[in-house]
Amino acid sequence: MDLKDRDANANRRIRTAAVLLFAQRGYAATGIRDLARAVGMTNAGVYHHVASKEALLADLMRVAQRGLIDATERMLHGVESPADRLALLISSLTATHALSPMTTRVMDGELRSLTPGSPARDEIIALRDAYEDHWRSAIADGVAAGAFHIADQRLTRLALMSMCTGTSEWYRPDGDSSLEQVCAEFTAIGLAAVRSSVQVVAVPDLSLLPEFPWEPPDVRNDPPIAEAGR
Repeated sequence: MDLKDRDANANRRIRTAAVLLFAQRGYAATGIRDLARAVGMTNAGVYHHVASKEALLADLMRVAQRGLIDATERMLHGVESPADRLALLISSLTATHALSPMTTRVMDGELRSLTPGSPARDEIIALRDAYEDHWRSAIADGVAAGAFHIADQRLTRLALMSMCTGTSEWYRPDGDSSLEQVCAEFTAIGLAAVRSSVQVVAVPDLSLLPEFPWEPPDVRNDPPIAEAGR
């Protein structure tokens, strides 16, 4: 393995360990020493690959948010019907959180850990808002067309997105329902929530979902690292 490959491997190992530690312990409770111990490096070795712990967090969140946006826009390309767009948004967000639970927990839950007013925090907020704009426009267009009947568009959007992101906490690949079944059921629930009068024909292409190479193996049934190491 040449130097470039070794660096790429080390970067991936660091990011995998960081996602797992940040998701299980929380960013604030994880130090560079914890990260170095998890990947078998010295503190200096970790700093060779990352500028700081906060820079590492920001990079993980930046790449994850951009991946979600890119995948969403590929999935929505050419889809006009608000009901179809909402169905695809529900399916893609549900599946992304189900398949990448640790990455999405960090992406969703650690914005508070970025320094207020910093360029990195402002960038992540802008990316988050750009993604949510797809939900806002699908719901608003459905209401304007008379296809959706909603009292409060913002509350409806937040409720539906929370339903989808919750799969990072409970979905299991070996559970009673397949991912396709979960997506289909959530889509039915979502369209019922907006009182859609339009039949949905769009079928999600789950191959378009974002891939995060650092996502740890599924460890949701394992004890947190803080406990396992005692």
